[in-house]
Amino acid sequence: MQDIKKILRKLEYGVYVVTMGKGTEGNAFTASWVMQVSSEPPMLALAVHNAHQSMPLIKDNSAFAVNLIGEGQDGVAKAYYGPAESGYRKLEGSSVKDSPATKTPLIPGAIGFFDCKVVRTVEAGNHTIFIGEIQAAELEAEDTQLMTSTNSKLHYTG
Repeated sequence: MQDIKKILRKLEYGVYVVTMGKGTEGNAFTASWVMQVSSEPPMLALAVHNAHQSMPLIKDNSAFAVNLIGEGQDGVAKAYYGPAESGYRKLEGSSVKDSPATKTPLIPGAIGFFDCKVVRTVEAGNHTIFIGEIQAAELEAEDTQLMTSTNSKLHYTG
């Protein structure tokens, strides 16, 4: 099994901060298992570990936001990085703003976001896949490269 994890680390992923809930009562975590799954309507899939404390917030609010992190913004990504069971307090004292459609918190420092309404949930081993229809999106820094598992050295293999 170690060999499989070692090889899985070779896959390239974006590094994002996913937020959910409402205001500073919500939560955030650094995620890399995010991908587009439809263009019409535009949809993203997000895989979340079943032990993650954010699971109930995503389920209860039927929404999440994917905050885009730029290359070199390691500090932003690491601020929300941590064990799946670390709790909800990651947005306390932060100057979050509400996303336009679902009112999900958006973090300061992100270069853009996808605001998603959950339309389907799929159980997949020790993770749950949330499929979200994109309700709104914004990119503030078009020329900035996104953070990836390669240019940040942040890897997640579950």
